[in-house]
Amino acid sequence: MPAFQPLELGMDKQGPASDQRNPNPRADNGPADAREGDNYWMVQWRKPQYKKHKTWDGDGILVINGTKAQLYDTDGKTISSGRVPAKLSREAVFFVGDKEMEFDRPLTQEEFSSGFGFTSGHASPVNQPPAPKSISCHKPFISVMKSATTNPPSIVAQTPTIAEHSPPVNWKAKLRTAGGREETVIVALANSQVTVLSKDGALIYTIPWQGGEFQSGLRFSVETEEIELEQPVETLPISDRCKVNSTSVRGRPITKQNTDRPPQHKEVKPLHDPESQGAIIMKTPREFHQGYQKYHVVPVVLDPILASKMRPHQIEGVKFMYECVMGLRKHEGQGCILADEMGLGKSLQACPYKFDFSPYEQTSQTIALIWTLLKQNPYATLGPAAKKVLVVCPVTVINNWKAEFYKWLGRDRVNVVVCDKDAQVAQTFANAKMQQVLIIGYERLKTVLKYISFSVPPIDLIICDEGHRLKSSSNKTRETFRTFRTTRKIVLSGTPIQNDLREFHAIADFCNPGLLDDYPTFRRMYETPITRGRAPDASVNEVELGKLRSTQLHVVTKSFVLRRETGVIQSRLPPKHEYVVFVVPTPLQLALYATILQSEKIDNLVQSSQSESLALINMLVKISNSPILLKATIDSSREKIQNSSGGLRADDFRQIIEMLPQRVDVADVSLSGKLIALSKLLQLIYQETDEKCVLVSHYTSTLNILEAYCKRNKFTFLRLDGQTPAPKRQEVVDKFNKSSQHSCFIFLLSSKAGGVGINLIGASRLCLVDCDWNPSHDVQAMARCHRDGQKRPVFIYRLLTTGTIDEKIYQRQVTKLGLSNSLIGDTFSSKGDSFNRNDLRDIFRVDATTSCNTHDLLQCACNGFDISNTESPEPEPTGFVAASQVKADRPLKRSLPLSALHEWQHFDCSHSDAEVIVADEILNTLLESQNQQHEAKCSGGGDISFIFEKNSVNTES
Repeated sequence: MPAFQPLELGMDKQGPASDQRNPNPRADNGPADAREGDNYWMVQWRKPQYKKHKTWDGDGILVINGTKAQLYDTDGKTISSGRVPAKLSREAVFFVGDKEMEFDRPLTQEEFSSGFGFTSGHASPVNQPPAPKSISCHKPFISVMKSATTNPPSIVAQTPTIAEHSPPVNWKAKLRTAGGREETVIVALANSQVTVLSKDGALIYTIPWQGGEFQSGLRFSVETEEIELEQPVETLPISDRCKVNSTSVRGRPITKQNTDRPPQHKEVKPLHDPESQGAIIMKTPREFHQGYQKYHVVPVVLDPILASKMRPHQIEGVKFMYECVMGLRKHEGQGCILADEMGLGKSLQACPYKFDFSPYEQTSQTIALIWTLLKQNPYATLGPAAKKVLVVCPVTVINNWKAEFYKWLGRDRVNVVVCDKDAQVAQTFANAKMQQVLIIGYERLKTVLKYISFSVPPIDLIICDEGHRLKSSSNKTRETFRTFRTTRKIVLSGTPIQNDLREFHAIADFCNPGLLDDYPTFRRMYETPITRGRAPDASVNEVELGKLRSTQLHVVTKSFVLRRETGVIQSRLPPKHEYVVFVVPTPLQLALYATILQSEKIDNLVQSSQSESLALINMLVKISNSPILLKATIDSSREKIQNSSGGLRADDFRQIIEMLPQRVDVADVSLSGKLIALSKLLQLIYQETDEKCVLVSHYTSTLNILEAYCKRNKFTFLRLDGQTPAPKRQEVVDKFNKSSQHSCFIFLLSSKAGGVGINLIGASRLCLVDCDWNPSHDVQAMARCHRDGQKRPVFIYRLLTTGTIDEKIYQRQVTKLGLSNSLIGDTFSSKGDSFNRNDLRDIFRVDATTSCNTHDLLQCACNGFDISNTESPEPEPTGFVAASQVKADRPLKRSLPLSALHEWQHFDCSHSDAEVIVADEILNTLLESQNQQHEAKCSGGGDISFIFEKNSVNTES
């Protein structure tokens, strides 16, 4: 049922009131002026209060005529008048004049005229009009005054009075509370007294009665509850604690608080029918759970509207998160990590278009959980499990979250607010009980923390989308959440382990504090043995201990971490083809590497300060992308580097500047091997297909080169980076998804600004121009196209410059991903997915003779043609040397098995006679053209030297 249900002012529980309105209502007639068409309500009122815990000042009667209303106190005195909104909710708090009030229950015209609710027993001492002969109701209504009085309650339907000693009459009835809940009760009439009993015979009310005979459908009110008779019964349940003819309570109502019996639970029903076909029922608390014996337990059923549109893996995810936040799983704490791969709908299904751009019906696991907690609770008498929810996410997906809430729950069922600019929104959310969900960015949360950390009611659930931002226990983002008292926390992240186990411990400790002990203990018990056992030079005992600790940690994390790969929806997604394409560098790139990485300086660079090493690494990466990028950074870094003990000298800078072309166009891609290969690939895609491409880079300077290239070749494009305003980002994404290749061929994407949370299913090809040391950045960026809603086969290209720092970064990514899969995945990777310390020294060295250094380290015996034989003989010692020192007659190799890459197919493309056939026809055409150039002896920079291929179909089989 919607949270905001329009309240028709011309209706009450008894039936429709007259539609006529008094054309000239008088505000001074007093409550006795029961005009035709008026509505009468019992309300609670108070003067405006600004304290946290507000209280009501008293009861009153509200008379509503159209949009005008008057408020009377229980003495019949007018205390406020004004206008009311055209539509109201019975749960809403609103103003009439200077008084704030809330509805209690409706009154009929007869009740109002008879003086119900007024301490004097009548509405006004003068000018009281006669009560009408009949009212528009189907059954007689009998009201019982709330306060004790010596006068008998007014009865609407006058019937012969019952004799003082008439025989008892027992009826089955329904007792309805002001909140709409129903309870089956037994009503006994004997000796002018009505006794209301629960089904087990416990006393609820005893009231005097002079209203006449009982009949089916007769209704009367007791305090704020209503009783409707259904049918007579022969037997009367009487407990030992209560007798029907008790005289100790005669003459006044008896409430539950007046009795000495323990509290009895009213009969409560689940919000949705658990017996209906296809009902999704959440886990029920067991006897050992806190509160099981004290409170009545009802089934919690997933909303059928959402359940009908959710897929099996999403239903499993909702159940998992529900069990975690409700404390129904084995681990201590009420937090969890949903670590599904990108595109499985863990946070949002922000893919509002099919390939034909029609609405795509799917929902979010997290939104379904939020809706369930806002409306239901296994302990039903305690109210909903959550009253306020905080969703913290990157700024790029704030509007997506809001759109998804409105899409699946509507604008009236849940009150969602977004705080992106105005801090007043957060302050209002903290004090408004009707606002249930706040969506806010990580950066904005820090500025409004003083408002929402003390929200009333408090925040019951925190959702952290892309929660790997919490990977450090000391960063400012993590510190922001320490002021919240919320124990229910959910982290959504496809990559909870990005670099090492310390980051995973920080995220796990955020969800469930203390579950994995403090970090020093965790490091001693788990991190050090696991890391050491995975090292290539580990001893037998270290390997065994590492496996044991890894297994133990895997068992613990499995209780609060759920990880599913895209294989669970493989049948619903088109095939995905991934390629790691190794490209030969240009002569200019090799010359620059030789100048910067002279052999006598390598040891000094490794031992120099961290800032000097990072500056040189940045230069090497930019050379790999394009030597043009050196011009923009060389001036800013020259002074820092040349003053360092192991840095570049002034002569080195002069030599580098002389090597760069003097008048080079920024759109010139001929200086970079990767950009040459990329330009050929784009030309073939544009000519041979009608598909669109996404080009991803971690550097905006690289995007500037690609943008200039698109303009020169008249390729239509859109761009999203850090300079794109947050409100405009989704608009850019939607425009690209809806456009054709002619309207928009290329989407330039910065991985830092748009590599998370957005869907680019309008494109079916994605090129990752450069790599990042954190593998999650690349994994997130490459998942933008192969998502729910994609209808074309997806081709993903990762471009690496052969033998350079690109390969070192990629090799480290394989290591980190292997560690992540061993702990949160279903498989354990080999200890060979690691590097030792000596391998890290090779970061500043270049191998100019290899077709693929990564394949050399893999020790694969396929020779670049098959993967049937992964066993290899003991290899000869190998190593890296500086590019300037490479000799053709001394091929150096070194063994370092990377077992995860054995799942890929390997193709050596460096020879003209190589017969390479991959699943992508565009790559096959490019390789055929390259072979023709080899035969004509025109090969050089920009040629493809090696390819790793991995297809989703092959992986699944």
